[in-house]
Amino acid sequence: MIKLDDIRRHAANRPEQIAVVDGASRLTWGQFADHVDRMAAGLSAQLPPTRPARAVHLADNRWELAVAMAACATLGVSCTGLDVEAGAEELTGLLARIQPTVVFVSTEHRQVLDGCVWPTGPEALHVLLDGAEAGATARPAGVGSRSVSFGALLATEPLPNLPIPLPYESLTVVPGEGGSPRVAVRRSAVEGRHLVDLVDEFGFDGSDVHLTAAPLAQPTARGLARTFLSLGGTLVLGPHRDPAALAALIVEERVTTAVIDPVALVRLLSHPGSEALAGSAQLRCVIALGRHLNRWVVNTAWEQLGPVLHLAYATPETGLNAIMGPDELHVAPIRSGRMMLGSSLAILDQDGAPLPAGATGRVAISGYQVMDGYLEGEAEFTTLDLGQGPQRFFVTGERGQLDEQGRLVVTSRGTEVPTVSRNGAVDTEIFRLEADLLNLPCLRDTAVMRVDVPGLGDSLVVPFIAVAVGRELTGYKTLTAACNRRIPSLPAHVIAVDHIPYSPTGTINTDELLDSVLPIIKLNLQLEHTMQQEMSA
Repeated sequence: MIKLDDIRRHAANRPEQIAVVDGASRLTWGQFADHVDRMAAGLSAQLPPTRPARAVHLADNRWELAVAMAACATLGVSCTGLDVEAGAEELTGLLARIQPTVVFVSTEHRQVLDGCVWPTGPEALHVLLDGAEAGATARPAGVGSRSVSFGALLATEPLPNLPIPLPYESLTVVPGEGGSPRVAVRRSAVEGRHLVDLVDEFGFDGSDVHLTAAPLAQPTARGLARTFLSLGGTLVLGPHRDPAALAALIVEERVTTAVIDPVALVRLLSHPGSEALAGSAQLRCVIALGRHLNRWVVNTAWEQLGPVLHLAYATPETGLNAIMGPDELHVAPIRSGRMMLGSSLAILDQDGAPLPAGATGRVAISGYQVMDGYLEGEAEFTTLDLGQGPQRFFVTGERGQLDEQGRLVVTSRGTEVPTVSRNGAVDTEIFRLEADLLNLPCLRDTAVMRVDVPGLGDSLVVPFIAVAVGRELTGYKTLTAACNRRIPSLPAHVIAVDHIPYSPTGTINTDELLDSVLPIIKLNLQLEHTMQQEMSA
């Protein structure tokens, strides 16, 4: 997040201009500077001696969180976002590995934090982001033994001189898909280079009003928020769970750029309030992570928002690497993109050698945004010379190819299959089947899951959301035909649903989804079996 020196510079030039918008709360640059100054002073006075100094936050987007993150950046304290929908067991494991010295938590997420016990927990400073009057010093009930309210820290007198920042460190949680989350580590500051590349790529400037309708725990959302604040623009924290409010906010705040969570984007485009945005809004660039976005989203975004949608390819380990702009989206397959400034791509064979365009292999990424490694170790890197001298590449778990235009096309990902891989060829086809379905314009959303449960055996479960009410039959026929064509060896159970659950980090919550659809599928099979018996009697 942006540091106090940059905030003070903007406050000196435009003290009354709005820096951060959060619902009815609006912080001018002057107020933002004062709050961050006091918060940094309050944190500095209470930081425990444990080193390295690390902070985590368990909170939805709010202006208090923006202030806290800026204060941490000013002090050189890494501030890592945690998944607000994670359970106590997952959070406990992450806290034990990160060992934070400061924990920022909001009221609605205090209960799950109370269920987490980790070795350094009693030594950490717990900061409650809301629910306390300014100047309060009493320990908020239910949190750690060293606790203070946000208001108490905000009442701290600014320090004449801030302490020397601690050595740089940045931690990012890598969501666990079929396994426990990991933590990516970077020990070199890249914010300045990233700012320059984003400005060159998109033409961002200080006049932009930027909407963040994605959790700040997401690296892409956090990086873009930092970029626009660094430029002196306005940051609007959007209600990513309320599409009506989101549509109204885009118009009312005259939003020009946005990063929108994939789930929030689908909800926005499905809501009647978005139909007039192309004519009434000021939008010129919307960035969304494209892992699960489909052809319906691309087409509808063009109709309702205008030619503004950019699908991004980004990972916590490698940063924002590839992008697909509005024009290319109509001719290129989903899950593809061209490399951005500062990133290089290689496709590797099984021996780690680079492959030519058109060949499929492991995807390897190089660039200044690539992590140094996992906090737990065991990351796969390789050094390659692709004509610009030796470069260090992170070897991902994905497979892909470079097409004739030099775009990356992701063709398979082992972690996409939510069960233990039983057959590599079939699992690769499952990923390709999902890509086929995402390119169908008759679906709003879908998921492909391989299961092996009593009553179904080894089979596919394919829930989908129809493009409109009354179009479920079309979707059912289309998906069933695609499943039979791509993977005839496995029976496919296609079922229309109203909702596909996602985590705040954009991954499908397969457990919740299966819990909701498996009973319906089994009931349908029982009814079908009963009807067949009656017909044969």
